[in-house]
Amino acid sequence: MTNTWGDIRNANVILVMGGNAAEAPVVEEGTDGVRIMTVYKAKGLEFPVVILIDPTCPHTFQEPSRYVDVPHRLWAMPLAGCVPVELAEHRDEVLKHDAEEAVRLTYVAATRARELLVVPVVGDEADIDGWVDVLRPVLYPKPSDARRAEAAPGCPAFGGDSVLTGPANRRPEQSVQPGLHVSRAGARVVWWDPRALELDKQEDSGLRQQRILAADESGVTAEGSERAHAEWQARRTALLREGSLPTVVVRTVTEGKAFAGDRANLEEGAVQVETTRSANEPRPRGKRFGRLVHAVLETIDLHASEAEVAALAAATGQRFGAPAEEIRAATLAVVAALSHPLLVRARAPGATCRRESPIVVKEEDGSVTEGVLDLAFREERAAGWIVVDYKTDVELGDRQRDYEAQVLLYARAVATATGEPAKGVLLLV
Repeated sequence: MTNTWGDIRNANVILVMGGNAAEAPVVEEGTDGVRIMTVYKAKGLEFPVVILIDPTCPHTFQEPSRYVDVPHRLWAMPLAGCVPVELAEHRDEVLKHDAEEAVRLTYVAATRARELLVVPVVGDEADIDGWVDVLRPVLYPKPSDARRAEAAPGCPAFGGDSVLTGPANRRPEQSVQPGLHVSRAGARVVWWDPRALELDKQEDSGLRQQRILAADESGVTAEGSERAHAEWQARRTALLREGSLPTVVVRTVTEGKAFAGDRANLEEGAVQVETTRSANEPRPRGKRFGRLVHAVLETIDLHASEAEVAALAAATGQRFGAPAEEIRAATLAVVAALSHPLLVRARAPGATCRRESPIVVKEEDGSVTEGVLDLAFREERAAGWIVVDYKTDVELGDRQRDYEAQVLLYARAVATATGEPAKGVLLLV
């Protein structure tokens, strides 16, 4: 359907849609091409030819979009499926405003055309049910005039049906006849016969490729060009395959594959297990509590008093959203850990202590394992390092062997980096 049809060539064409899709690159004025824009982006612009696309896009939302109360400096809109009470109370008012705004936007889209406006609609005047349905009075003739079309100037010869396909019980004689009509609003509208269009037209890229592969002035034959192209494709495929392979495979210590070798070779008693907890001591559990205890142990001074531990646990617990009972339990757990002989030795004068140190281990297969160890120390006159890994699990159970393999990997990394022996210890905090 068009409202005029003249001899228009080499003109800019704009496709205007009702949604908020991304805008296509700008086409310079006077350059052949098609530009796709939303109605909002098209405001203030004009083009010789405008095509309104996506006719089934809803013209309004089913639910109210937003409610603005300027005197009270209020902007209410849905968020994550929840509707503010102010928006719900003004639902009908907002929906009415949205419908009026949709009519204004459709008017903006339709008036972007200087010479030709194209609107995709159905000649049977079924419900359009989309953002262009407000143009119905401007598009359709009176039912009594639907089959009284005149010849459209500048258009090809049309048949008798403006609909290409339809249901089996469809009655073409009740459809709008292709040709020039006067709509109910008095506009001159040309209804097209879709059979007069070149539908399903294939691109001529194949013919263009044949011309490129034909013999040129240098004497290269089509067969030579095809062979060179095939060789280029083979090289490209090989490079893509090679580029898709990772140069380095990196695993974290917490992944099972990272310490699989250490777990398989784990000997009984290779890792010492110590505890700071009393038997059957009630305590919180869960990831948040474990993170809280680790965070305090990560930054607390190893010489800190119980009051200093409590203050740091309270600040850290507030950051994690931990309740008061978890903060109290974390304070007791850290105080007990600081009193354990391992940490007493770690803070002794002359000891070399490393806390929250990143480690990287290159495996035999070329992969890299990385992680962060909790504590490693070397006493002044002792040979080798002691690597400590904190655990807050209430019971280790089946996870103990994995934990032992994990701290054994840490110890192996420290031994490799320092050239000195290293021993792993699990400290149950």
